[in-house]
Amino acid sequence: MSNGKKLRNARRARYLIVFNALSAAGWTYIIYLAFSVIIGQRASSSAHNFSKSLLSYIPTSIVTLFSLQPQAKATNHFSNTLASFLCPYIPATYNSTFSALAPLQSFAALEIIHVFLGLVRSPLPTTVIQVSSRLILVSGIVERFPHTHSSPLYTTMILAWALTEVPRYAYYTLSLAGCSVPIWLTWIRYSTFYILYPIGAGSEALVMLSTIPEWSGGRWAAWGLEDWVKAGLVVIWAPGLWVMYAHMMHMRHRVFGVGKGRKSRAKPMDRAKAK
Repeated sequence: MSNGKKLRNARRARYLIVFNALSAAGWTYIIYLAFSVIIGQRASSSAHNFSKSLLSYIPTSIVTLFSLQPQAKATNHFSNTLASFLCPYIPATYNSTFSALAPLQSFAALEIIHVFLGLVRSPLPTTVIQVSSRLILVSGIVERFPHTHSSPLYTTMILAWALTEVPRYAYYTLSLAGCSVPIWLTWIRYSTFYILYPIGAGSEALVMLSTIPEWSGGRWAAWGLEDWVKAGLVVIWAPGLWVMYAHMMHMRHRVFGVGKGRKSRAKPMDRAKAK
């Protein structure tokens, strides 16, 4: 190998190490912000219950007069019912996390460029599916529809993303740097998708569904083009999840697959994007 090619490979590796390390740190920060809200809500639950018991002795008209205005609701009955069921258990985390989530997810769009330029060896279709679907959710849905800001499904969505991405980016940071990847990190990287992918994809579809107007009683006939497009995206979320699921199961088999009577340890590929 010529010195010029070695230099290019070294620069490529350094760039990808920095990209993965920054991405891992960014998603770790998202987890910290989200759990700060969750823990804070649990810590204040006893005080909330005490104040609620006091309010029960005050006439309803006075309580209504001084209460805060409710958050804007979803645009269909199903989504409102689901959100009402989940809200007592899962707090909204938009106010704490979105200012960090939006630029971080935009930063992840570089992964498509990495594949296109040949910097990494991830399959382009799965990379485009994952990155573009998240960008649609962040910029096209959450940012445009204020009622999603108070949705517990926003919280489950971003936590599923973050808990998937931190091990993935950490795994490739270490392998690109030539470090030994701990077995526990390898296991987390190639096992937690069984739970996190359905939670993430399901939350994505339900967040988008909450922005679609009511369809019962034939009211779908009044939908506009955007509503039909969003409904179509919700429908294809399940087959899209299966594509990602099948790819991850294939990758897991390559890493932990049984061969010649023992587990094989596939050498990680030098890429930033692992599916």
